[in-house]
Amino acid sequence: MRSEYHPHVDVDFIVEKIISSGKVDVDSKLTSGNSISFVLKGNKPFHKRFVLIRHIDQKLSFENAMAQAIKFKFITGLLQWCEEHKDWKEGEYISKNK
Repeated sequence: MRSEYHPHVDVDFIVEKIISSGKVDVDSKLTSGNSISFVLKGNKPFHKRFVLIRHIDQKLSFENAMAQAIKFKFITGLLQWCEEHKDWKEGEYISKNK
């Protein structure tokens, strides 16, 4: 499906959830232009712990946001955010005026 069928997610929400997951070293956050990077805690090789998020106008595509939600275990939070802020639930936009 094309991206117009999926909501875009605020990057601030995603970053907040990533930091609150406890899986990243908070001091490793680095922002450069439209990219934000983190390093996961642990002693695995660096290339396996490096997380890069690229956004356009402070928004992430739904697919990218869902990938981060799976990785950092906040899928429920993401879906609740989409319903609350974008009127999007279970794969489609909803009307709250019913």
